[in-house]
Amino acid sequence: MTSDIWLHNHACSHVCNRGYNNHAEPETDSDGDGGSDPKLRGRGHIELSGKGIPHGILHFPLQLLLAGHIYMHDTCAPEASHRFNIKTAMDRVRKTTESETSISLIDWGFRVRTWSKVIDAVEIHDTPVTRRRKVPSSMTVQLTDCNLLGTFSPLRPGGDNLLCNDTRISFTELGTLIADYTGWDVDTVMDDVEVRLYCSARVLHTSGERRTYWATESRYHYAEGCRRDMVEIDLGGGNIGAAQITSFIEMSAGNGVTKKAVIIRWMSKSSLSTLRDDNDRPLCDFPLSFNHCLWEWSDAGRRRHSFRVRGFRNRCVRQNLWCHVHQDDRQRVIDSEIRSRYDIIGYESIKRHANIHEDPSTRHMLQTLQMF
Repeated sequence: MTSDIWLHNHACSHVCNRGYNNHAEPETDSDGDGGSDPKLRGRGHIELSGKGIPHGILHFPLQLLLAGHIYMHDTCAPEASHRFNIKTAMDRVRKTTESETSISLIDWGFRVRTWSKVIDAVEIHDTPVTRRRKVPSSMTVQLTDCNLLGTFSPLRPGGDNLLCNDTRISFTELGTLIADYTGWDVDTVMDDVEVRLYCSARVLHTSGERRTYWATESRYHYAEGCRRDMVEIDLGGGNIGAAQITSFIEMSAGNGVTKKAVIIRWMSKSSLSTLRDDNDRPLCDFPLSFNHCLWEWSDAGRRRHSFRVRGFRNRCVRQNLWCHVHQDDRQRVIDSEIRSRYDIIGYESIKRHANIHEDPSTRHMLQTLQMF
């Protein structure tokens, strides 16, 4: 019996966690008795454990190796590897007497383990051939014409009309935001600057990291075309804010100067949050305070003029605005944007994507923090 345990453990553990996702078939695992026609084609004294031995002891060597690890008590991988470790072994050994079969199995296991160590040693000292990635000296922003929402110039004739369904701010609001961000004269922006809006941008950082951002209700390739990313914003001094991306903007002045930036809708700390973390983010109450923040949409302090103009509802129908929202919820969504606060920021101010969704119980925005 002791010999059976050692041999079975030897066969089960010499190739650890190969990751086969199917458990052994009936009469091929170490719980079976082989039946009248065993699929393993062995006599049961090697590949099958004795009936008086708990099956858990067969995994003891692997559990010992993983002592203290989260997978110590997870036997899924060892169970799934029975078919490979045992059945494959029995296909490659000579099956005669007990002694000769045992010796053949041990020799086969020794050869496999030896070659495994040889392969590992070669891989450690072998330098893989990799393509050297070009790292830019400065942040690079890629905007493609296939993601172009529209070109707007001049802005003045648009007045209080909203730009489009993907960018629900008015021409006048956009001109004011551009003037605040660039420092250009408002009249120059409204009359001479050409504005191009995009629904997606790809950013290549100096570290080699690539990020792709989206802000659209209908042009994304999945999820019924809707994807509007939430991001964390660097506020300086180690503080972090949150915002929703509204659009990606490229501004061209008459003197040949072109600037790229991001239009965002700000969030503020939730009035329901009383806790703060080291980055001044609004934490939820215990027990969610460990990795959840609670935000709410920022209030501009007044109703947006573009929502108060005469015939606003007819404009919404004519421009097919908020068409992505169900009719029953459309008015509530429109009301939630009447006092929205927008801004234009540089790409370097975006720290990362943020996992933020509306909390149905409070209608505030719940963020799940990435801990690792």
